[in-house]
Amino acid sequence: MNSLIEIAVAEIKELAIVEPKQASKKFELMANTMSDAQLVEVIENIDIVTLTQINSQHDISFPSIISELMTPEKIRDIVCQQPLYWEEKIKNNAEDLKQHTFDFLTYLIRTQDSETKQAEILEAIADDPAGLFYLSIPFIELYRGEEVEDEDEVHDLLHEEEDLEEAISYTERHLNEEVHGLGYDDPRSLLALIRQLTPNVEQAIKNLVRNENSGWEHIINKFAAELVMQAKEKNQSTDEYAEVDDMFSFLD
Repeated sequence: MNSLIEIAVAEIKELAIVEPKQASKKFELMANTMSDAQLVEVIENIDIVTLTQINSQHDISFPSIISELMTPEKIRDIVCQQPLYWEEKIKNNAEDLKQHTFDFLTYLIRTQDSETKQAEILEAIADDPAGLFYLSIPFIELYRGEEVEDEDEVHDLLHEEEDLEEAISYTERHLNEEVHGLGYDDPRSLLALIRQLTPNVEQAIKNLVRNENSGWEHIINKFAAELVMQAKEKNQSTDEYAEVDDMFSFLD
């Protein structure tokens, strides 16, 4: 690293230890004086723990340029790392977990500037077993039979097998969202995006969920426990995360 990049990385990491939001603001200020290539290099030299903490402060209503500049692989690692820092009130409540994971995925995916990168992120996340668990959580209740009726109260968007199998086109998806009033705050909208961009990922989510026989809340809790366990195992086996104990406490 050259001295400019080294200084930027050191400042971001130092701020993140005290207050991740301040680290995020510092990065935004750096974006005013550094090129995208330099900012990418800064991100590549920040450990995944720090990146996870910074990105966890953001959502679709409060995005960060960091999410736009990260590689799909970095985003995958953040998704797999985040369960270690779930608050107890989130980790122990299926409804809260569903909302929390949906919000984080929406932020990481919807803030991208191209559908190509959105698809690459989805593929990267789903390619990791822990990532696929995380990616499935917002949609478990939908796949367990929740019916969503249209204006005529006769159409089920997600329960019918043929609807689940069909990868709708970009235009059809947006027409569908308009007809049913689906916004970015509706999990069905994100699922429609996944189905359109990466039907193989949507199929993997569906297969994972439908292999479970219990109710949706139990499945979410089971997946969450698996996510935390896999994240801890990755931390124990990867030197990159060695400093995590000095910065944050694991949630048991």
